[in-house]
Amino acid sequence: MSAVAVRVDWRGLMDRDANYVAVGAFVLLVLVMAAGFVIWYTESGDRRVYQRYEIYFEGSVFGLSEGGSVRYLGVAVGRVARIGLDPRKAGRVLVLADIAEGTPIEVDTVARLALQGVTGLLFIDLRPAEPGKQRIQPEGDGGYPVIASERSDFDVFVSSLPDVVARAGEALNRVNAALSDQNITRVSSTLASVELASRDLPETIAGVRATLAELQEAAAEIEAAAAGLREVATSGGGEIRAAATRLREVADNVARTTARLDRFVAENAGHLDRFAAHGLPEFEQLLREARAAVRAFESLSSSLEQDPSRLIYEPPARGVEIPP
Repeated sequence: MSAVAVRVDWRGLMDRDANYVAVGAFVLLVLVMAAGFVIWYTESGDRRVYQRYEIYFEGSVFGLSEGGSVRYLGVAVGRVARIGLDPRKAGRVLVLADIAEGTPIEVDTVARLALQGVTGLLFIDLRPAEPGKQRIQPEGDGGYPVIASERSDFDVFVSSLPDVVARAGEALNRVNAALSDQNITRVSSTLASVELASRDLPETIAGVRATLAELQEAAAEIEAAAAGLREVATSGGGEIRAAATRLREVADNVARTTARLDRFVAENAGHLDRFAAHGLPEFEQLLREARAAVRAFESLSSSLEQDPSRLIYEPPARGVEIPP
């Protein structure tokens, strides 16, 4: 029988053992590092001692979550432990908050909800109450002290939001009604009328000045006629003198009226724009009547110049002999 030779590769076995040792050493190092990190994190964590409080909020606390921040005058002093409904009163929310010991929670401390930046999240803001608002701090059902709460600006805003939306809708409806097609048409028509009246205003003012000039000429003619009547009155008798005096008074009144009208036009030329928009038709009627009056005065003046006595005496029924 022949012998079988067995050859063992000791070098390969040693290489494999070396790999296992390296892997084991690496795993052990990772475990040691993880344990060290846990110990470091635990020792460097929050070592504060907390006291639990109860806070009751009326209405919704939407945006406030468990683990949310509790701050005293803006400084973080605790966290929200639990949020739930108050079984004793419908519509009220019970919040349990863990607050660090040493925080000055007094009987007048109040809690309110505040908005945290633009994130939409809420936090509990603690602050002393205003003077004259002392609040008691009874023990709650769970044996925890109670911090009183009050409505915040956020609550006021949320509660008033429906009214704000309703008022905004009403304002938009009024704006839409004011800017309706019918009102826009009316405004456009009014502006067109004002523009037309302003365009014709210089011509109207010129007509007024021409009328004033005619009135002044008529007054001058009446004054001349009155002078003729005075001459007739000197030789004709008391009745003619009285008529001449009355006619003189009429002429003076016309002259004064003309002067006042001239002054009125000169002083109020700047206001005629507004007048043209509202009283232009009546003013044109006044001009027509004034021109008619001027023509009547001119006719009267011509008659008086030809025969002043016709104003007082009717034509005689029979002839009167006049001495040579």
